[in-house]
Amino acid sequence: MELLLVAIGTFGFVGGLSLLFLAPKIDSEEEIIQKRLAAISSGTPKANGQLLVNDTEKTFWEQTANFFLGEQDLPEQYTAVGRTLHQAGFSGDRAVRIFWGVCFFSTIAFALAAFLLASLSFAPFSSTLILVFVAAAVGYLLPHSNIRRKAKQRMLEIRETFPDTLDLLVVCVEAGLGVDNAMVKVAEEQHSQRLAVGDELLLMTREMQAGLARREALTRLADRLDLEEVRGLTAFLVQTEEIGGSIARSLRIYAETMRQKRIQKAEEAARKLVVKLLLPLALCILPALFCVIFAAPAVNIAKVFQSIPIRGR
Repeated sequence: MELLLVAIGTFGFVGGLSLLFLAPKIDSEEEIIQKRLAAISSGTPKANGQLLVNDTEKTFWEQTANFFLGEQDLPEQYTAVGRTLHQAGFSGDRAVRIFWGVCFFSTIAFALAAFLLASLSFAPFSSTLILVFVAAAVGYLLPHSNIRRKAKQRMLEIRETFPDTLDLLVVCVEAGLGVDNAMVKVAEEQHSQRLAVGDELLLMTREMQAGLARREALTRLADRLDLEEVRGLTAFLVQTEEIGGSIARSLRIYAETMRQKRIQKAEEAARKLVVKLLLPLALCILPALFCVIFAAPAVNIAKVFQSIPIRGR
C-alpha cells in the first residue's frame, strides 16, 4: 500500500512539473484566433488550412529538440517520421522537430519518474537500472505509437471516402471542367466538409498552382499518403493522358472499380467478424450461459444426495 502511494505521488509530482513548464507555452483560445486572423490578413498560405504556431516563435517542444539535435536541418533518416506525421494530419517541417521534442521530453520524464520511484522505495541498483531503462523505452515509444494510431485512422478515413471523391471528380469533369479545375473544385468542397482527403487534395492543388506539373503533384500525393488507391489513380491518369483517351469515361470506370473494392472489403470484414466472435463467445458468453443453465440443477442434485441416508450410521 505504501509503495502504491509513493508511485502515485511520484507521477503526480512529475505531472505537476510538466504542467508548470508547459502552461506558459500554451496559448489561449483568443490568442489562437488572433494569430489565425493575422495570418489570413497577411495572406500567408498554410498547409491543410491550419495554423498551429507563428513562423517566428519556437514552441517548448522545438526548444527541447534543438537542445538534443541542434539548429541544423534534420537528415534524410527522418523522412519516414515526417511521412507518418503527415498521414496523421501534422504536416510541415516543424512537425518533425516538435515530434522529436515530445519524444525526448517523454523519455526523460518517464525515466526520471522511474528513478524517483525506485529511490523512494529503496530498490537495489540493478532493479533501479532496469526500471529506468524500461520506463525510458516506454516514454520513447509512446509518442510513436500514438502517431501511428492516428495515421492509421486518418488513412482509413481517406480510403473510405476516396470513391466518393472520384464520383465528385467525374461529375465535375463531365460538366465541362478541366481536370485541374475539377480537382480544385473537389478539394475546396471536401475541405469545407472537414474531410481528410479534402486537405490532401487542397495541398496537391496548391502545389499545381505554384507551378508543379499535374503528374509530379499526383506522384507527390501518392508518396505522402502511400495508399494503393491513390497510386492507382496516379498511374491511371498518367496513362490516360499519354494514350489520349476520354478522361471522364476513364474516371467513371475507375470510380466504379473503387466502389466495388469498398463493397468487397466491407463484405470481407463482415465474414471475418464471425471468426473473431468465436473467442469472446467461448471465453465469456458460454461459461456464463452454462452457469445459468446448470447451476440450479447442480444445486438440486447436491441437495438430493445430501438427503439420502447412509447405511451403517
